[in-house]
Amino acid sequence: MSDFTKLSSLVNGTFTIQKVNGYKWKMWDNTQKKMLVSDVWQKDYRKVYSVETDKGLLDLSANQVGVLLETVIRNGVADINGTTFQVKSNGKTGMDIRYFFNVVRDHKTAEKPAEKPAEAAQDAFDDFVPDTINLDDIPF
Repeated sequence: MSDFTKLSSLVNGTFTIQKVNGYKWKMWDNTQKKMLVSDVWQKDYRKVYSVETDKGLLDLSANQVGVLLETVIRNGVADINGTTFQVKSNGKTGMDIRYFFNVVRDHKTAEKPAEKPAEAAQDAFDDFVPDTINLDDIPF
């Protein structure tokens, strides 16, 4: 997939993550009017992940990827592949814009793997409430 999209075009809409690729270090150079990209850390550059979505390639900051992972963590595991997110913003533009993500929990995608039996068993175990037992009723 080579079509790029911006978060600003996804506001009040949704996107489904298909794959999170590695990261690069990027910085906008205002004098040259272009994005500078590096494979290694450099002063004033920021870490940006390339994310494949159903809407195209999306660059997300390390903080934004962390927020997405935090929204889906369950039993110590966070997997955002195949997950659909709704995008909201604070309504501002430029450097003042802030994005907010919500998981679309009832969205079904073909890419999302089926729940593993061990996870289903753990969920059933977590919901299990044992009967109370009176120790005086035990005959020994």
